[in-house]
Formats: sequence, structure tokens, C-alpha cells
Amino acid sequence: MDMQKHTDLPITINEAINILAYNDFFYHPGPKLKNELVNPHPKDKETVMSLANAQYPWTEKQGKLALILLKRYLTRFQKHGLDIKDLLENPKYEHPFRVIDWEKSIEKFIDEDNEPKIEIKFPYNKKIINLIRCLKNNKGMPERYMVYNPEDKHWTCNQTDVTTYYLTLIAIRYNFKFVDKSLFDDYLEVKKEKLSYKDPSVSLENNQLKFKNVSEPFLEYWKENIIHKPLLQQVDSLKEFLFSTDKIKVEAETPVANKIAHSSKRKIWISKDKYSREQVIQGINEINAWPIIFPVSGEILSSTEDTHELWNWIQAFKKIGINEWGQLAFGFDIKQPIRVSEIDEMEQEKDFLVPRISDDVFEIMFELHQMSQQFKYIDEHTKVLFVKNKIPRSYLKSKIRAKLGLWTGNPIGGQVIYNTLENLPRTLNYSSPRRNTLDFETLF
Repeated sequence: MDMQKHTDLPITINEAINILAYNDFFYHPGPKLKNELVNPHPKDKETVMSLANAQYPWTEKQGKLALILLKRYLTRFQKHGLDIKDLLENPKYEHPFRVIDWEKSIEKFIDEDNEPKIEIKFPYNKKIINLIRCLKNNKGMPERYMVYNPEDKHWTCNQTDVTTYYLTLIAIRYNFKFVDKSLFDDYLEVKKEKLSYKDPSVSLENNQLKFKNVSEPFLEYWKENIIHKPLLQQVDSLKEFLFSTDKIKVEAETPVANKIAHSSKRKIWISKDKYSREQVIQGINEINAWPIIFPVSGEILSSTEDTHELWNWIQAFKKIGINEWGQLAFGFDIKQPIRVSEIDEMEQEKDFLVPRISDDVFEIMFELHQMSQQFKYIDEHTKVLFVKNKIPRSYLKSKIRAKLGLWTGNPIGGQVIYNTLENLPRTLNYSSPRRNTLDFETLF
């Protein structure tokens, strides 16, 4: 026997699709429908949900698809008391069908901030979208450099030589309409420069670095800021400008400095089994890579190992002449330790998290606590900044910028610290055994 007919029948195809989307029993025969012969297609539910959740009015094609699906499930609707046969014979929709603009166009314009932009507009095309995303990701463009507008269905990009060249190539390949000829003229100019372009290079001649195919602004910067430095430091600076140092060899006093300076890699792994802390710091000092950021991991007050690790590094810095008064800075606080003798038995029972430490370890912890409270100021004299979980605001507000990250291989606390190390001119990973260092070049 059929179920009682509902009086609140859907009046549009859209409403009927919503019913089909959000009532799972339409897809599975119930006790009274066990002999139901309709066998739903596995992807029907996925398609129906896509139609129900569409952000924009349907196209005519989507409307026809919805009608086909509802006709397929008409008997299910009827079995559940919803006879939508009249609606299917005379379909009504909530909105007029959306007409897709099939035109593909590209144009350049000046935005309200007087910045040159390129707008590229096209109906959905997976190949074109992948090409734009490939351009965005592989050319190192900032996050807001290329922006998609879902309302108007277009991409807006900053106009540069890179975007002008590659977006024009995409437009030519897929037969886009050029709103004006000026963008194509820009493309031809960039192409001309590209064909005449020669890779910048550097060589060592008579203990001097000689550059070829570099711009005048670069040479002026080099003369003003770098040429007065020792030759090893000049070589080390080359990686910041993406120069290869494979054929350049100059003498160094320490093996660590020698490897860092001559490596084109920004990330280097150093085995703590082969090199001491002092050797690492001496290498950093020889290339004058100060100031550095030193991520601290672990719990200083609950782990004797973590306490000694930080303390030993501080002593190593002091051995090569780095003064904690003014040259060491803490971007986080270390809590004051509690001496075991100051905790009565009742408190010990209540607070089992209070670490039980010896007097000598307590003295180290207390000293670290004092240093974290006193050494906060960051200026041009700062050489080592200890951080944990976040970068202190005082560093961000200061005018100094770290030249190197010294990571001891333990897990880094927080994405902000990780991103900071990623963006430094160079990062050292001092650890044993080697871990979390797949993209680090090994220092032999």
C-alpha cells in the first residue's frame, strides 16, 4: 500500500533536488520497499549534493540534469508520499538559468592605487587554471600577487615581466581576446629582453670577485655594502644573490666557515659527532653571520637534558667572546625553578609535576631564569636571539634582521619559527643522528 500523499509537495525542481539530497532513505529501500527494483547509481548522491549546494543559479545544462535525476527517482518519491509527476512534466525552477559567458579575454589596466594589473577572464577550464597556478607557485610570487575573483570569474595579477610574458603565452595558446594591443606589445618587449638575456656570473681573479652580466644597481650595492668585507665573507654573500660558488675557492680558518661560505645551499646539516659547539660558533663568527636566531625546544625546568643543552650553548658563545650583557637576548621567559628543599611533603603530593632537581641543576635553571628576565633588549649589538614558539615583537620592531638560524635538530615549536628559519639567508642544523634534515646539505 502506498504511503499517504503529502500536501506540501515541492513546487520547484530545486526543492525536489534538496529533498533528494538530504534524505538518505530515498537511496535505500526500507522495510516496506524491500522489493523495490530501482538500483541507484553509485554517483547519484554525489551529483545531487553538488546541485543542491550550488553557489550560483543553475545553467540550463544543470537544470536538465536535475530533471533526469528526479525522473529516475520518481517512484521513490511516490512510495514516500511525494508525487512530483506533474512537476516533472511542467518543470519550474527557483531562478532563471544562468548564462555562461564563454568569451576568453585578457587585458591590462591601472587599479585605484595606480598599480599596473592584468585581468584574465575565461569560463571554467581545468588546463588553464593549472597553468595559472603553476605560474603562481613556481615563480615564487607572493600570496596576493595573483588573486581569483569567484564572483566575476576572473584572475587579477600584478603586471610584471613574468606575468606579462607567461599570461600572454597562455592567452595566445588558448585563443583569448586581447582587449587592447598594448599588452601584446609589452609581451614582445619582454620577449626581446629575454632572448638577449645572459645569466649573471661571478669568477675569482687575482683574489677578487669579478661579475659579468649584472645590473648597475647591483654593482653599486656590492661596492657600498660588501666589497670591503673579507674575501670569504664576500663569497658567502653570493648565495643571497643566487650566484653559484662551485668554481670559487678561497681560504678559510675553520672548516665550518669554509663549507658554509662555499656552499650554494642555504641549509646545511652539521654532525654534532664531528664538530663541537665551539667549532660551529667559530665558523659562524668567521663569516660574521651575526645576529643569529636560536630556536629553543623542550622544557627547561622539567628536563635536565634540555637545561644542560641550552646552558652549554651559552657557555660556548661566551668562550668565543660573546658577552651575555648586551649580545644575548631571550624572546621568551623561563619560569623560576623551585628548590626541592622548599617544597614540603604535602605540596609534593599535591603537585607531582614539580620537578625534583639537584642543587647544581637548580643553580643553572635559576641562572637561565634570571637571564631570560634580564636580557630582553634587542639592538644592533645583539648577536644571539633565543626564541621559543614565537618571534618576539621587540625583534619585529627592531631594525636588525638575523643572518643565520642555528637549529639543534629538535622539533621546532610553532609554524612561525619554522617559517622564520625558512626565510633566513642560511640555516644550520646541528644534530646527531641526522633527522628532519631531508633538504639540508651535509657538511662533511
